[in-house]
Amino acid sequence: MLVWPYRRRLMLSVVFGLVAASLWSFELLLTFPITIMFGEHSTLANYVAHEKSATIIAIEARKRQLDNLDATLQLYPENGERRRLSERVVVIKDQQRQQVELEVYTSKLWLLTWVESVVIRNLPDDPFRMFALLFGLILLVTFAKGAAGYFQDVLAGGVAESVVIDLRQQMFRSVLRLDPQTVSLQGPSNWLTDLTYSLQQLAAGMTELGGRVVREPFKAIACLAALFYFNWQLTLGFLLFMPLLGALFHWLGQRLKRAANRVVDSMGRIYRNLEETLQNSKAVIAFDQAGHHRRKFHRENKSFYEHAMRLVQIDAMSGPVSELLVMVAASAVLLPAAFLVLRNTTSIWNIPLASSPPTFPELALFYVLLAGVLEPVRKFSKFYNTIRFSTAIAERLFERIDCPSLIQTPQAPQILSTVSRDIEFRDVDFEYARQTQGQGDRGLVLDGLNLKIAIGETVAIVGPNGSGKSTLVNLLPRFYDPKRGKILFDGIDLKDARLRDIREQVAIVPQETVLFDDTILENIRYGRPTAADEEVLFAARRGHVLAFTDAMPLGLLTPVGEQGKQLSGGQKQRIALARAILRDPPILILDEPTSAIDAHSEHLIYSSLRDFACGRTTILITHCLTPVLLEFLTRIVVLDRGQVVATGSHDELLQTSLVYQRLWLAQTQRFAA
Repeated sequence: MLVWPYRRRLMLSVVFGLVAASLWSFELLLTFPITIMFGEHSTLANYVAHEKSATIIAIEARKRQLDNLDATLQLYPENGERRRLSERVVVIKDQQRQQVELEVYTSKLWLLTWVESVVIRNLPDDPFRMFALLFGLILLVTFAKGAAGYFQDVLAGGVAESVVIDLRQQMFRSVLRLDPQTVSLQGPSNWLTDLTYSLQQLAAGMTELGGRVVREPFKAIACLAALFYFNWQLTLGFLLFMPLLGALFHWLGQRLKRAANRVVDSMGRIYRNLEETLQNSKAVIAFDQAGHHRRKFHRENKSFYEHAMRLVQIDAMSGPVSELLVMVAASAVLLPAAFLVLRNTTSIWNIPLASSPPTFPELALFYVLLAGVLEPVRKFSKFYNTIRFSTAIAERLFERIDCPSLIQTPQAPQILSTVSRDIEFRDVDFEYARQTQGQGDRGLVLDGLNLKIAIGETVAIVGPNGSGKSTLVNLLPRFYDPKRGKILFDGIDLKDARLRDIREQVAIVPQETVLFDDTILENIRYGRPTAADEEVLFAARRGHVLAFTDAMPLGLLTPVGEQGKQLSGGQKQRIALARAILRDPPILILDEPTSAIDAHSEHLIYSSLRDFACGRTTILITHCLTPVLLEFLTRIVVLDRGQVVATGSHDELLQTSLVYQRLWLAQTQRFAA
């Protein structure tokens, strides 16, 4: 249905293709009078007169035959004995055949008479002038055919590019509606490959499909129609080989489809290798591992080359094999046609193949028209590979578009108002999905976890690495769903609520700050795109962003660069906090917001957080419990091996929780060092 909005342009393209195909057939037909001029007849007038006389003789002969057959039929009455009835049937069949031939010759006589009276009388008598006129007409037809082909290709190319743009937008919308886990399982580099390389290949294929792939079959059909008109028996013999050609195309297409998928997958691995290397270029340089990445990239390129060469081999094989097959078919037609001409007969082995013995100019025309069929078929064998490749790409892309998200909105969602009582994790089990069994199996990350957080609390989540802290908070905006158990906002299971209602109540300041290649102002406004500049400025002030932007010539209009590379870690974290402040959510989640910043930035962030946390639920994941942070924490929750093992104040946990004691001791020793 992607083509439907552009159906008018597409239909106009098809019309131009039909015009080009018709002109192709007409151009070949113009070789017939040239053949006549250089044959046994010096002018077209002589040829038409000769053919007219021969046709009149043939008509008179058929009439005499019919008169004789009518007389013979009287000798075999309808109610006679069985043997004579059989002879009567033979006579009737011969009578029918003669009647058909009479009708054919009568039609031919009418056509020759019309040509003699309308066409021949307006043509020059001089042979050279006639020859020049024919070549001028061929040049004119060639120009018109080229113009029609040009407009067809332009229209088809425009439709193809428009469809690909729409498809790219659909794919982008599809990836935006997916949850993070599904995107990760599919592979961001694979999405990038399909959004770039695959769509580019599809655009090229669709341009071919709407242009030459449509035009070439029309050209073959136009020539076949002319062949059927001149001799349907021989043409039918040629068509008997077409199922073999179709079977060949199908066989090649199946192999090409598999090869195409391997090529795209290989390109995806190249994209992934490039992305990984470029994003971690500092580590590559620091550990002097350029050679390792160069060899890995070489292996991926070699793999792509091998898969691409398989495509090349299939493409190279399709041309000669299909050409050989169509030449066999042509030989099966041309040899009988030549026999009819050279022996001046109409049948072979008593099989009628013509209504009258064909002449040499007619044989030449038959050969030219047959070549007019074979040339498009030969080209189509090449284009067919493009079609199959594009089909494989299109199937892959539509699979991407139809890829279901692991997180689904219920058909009849419950109304979820602003959370006013509590957030509850009830018997929550969670494990990360994996693409295949046994691949990256981490087991249960959360195991029967129970936790209730009252609205307005400021809770710190602490625990050893791998205890499930980040997973726990990522369940709140439904980045993931638990394997078992429930997560409740005011007693409503999040699986029963709309995703938008959930996420409008949550703001996240992640450990790795996400900034876009835009200004500081717009990166803060990302938290609430409809916010006015004054509101953004207020959020920037509360997040202590102005403390460093005031020293910049462009202030808040300073570009941050790709992924915020123009800023320090502390500056990026303050921007992320200002973004969350602008969103003004009921629930604020901070995942290690001070893990990679200096003490001054940490102090500023916690100072801002202390003021902003009032009146809202704040969940903070941290490895570092500073005095500033402990001042406004309501309580601390300790996780270990996916379970809540302790909860309480700092002093209470130092007395009751061994896990917390180890964490506090490790932090104290780190500060002392």
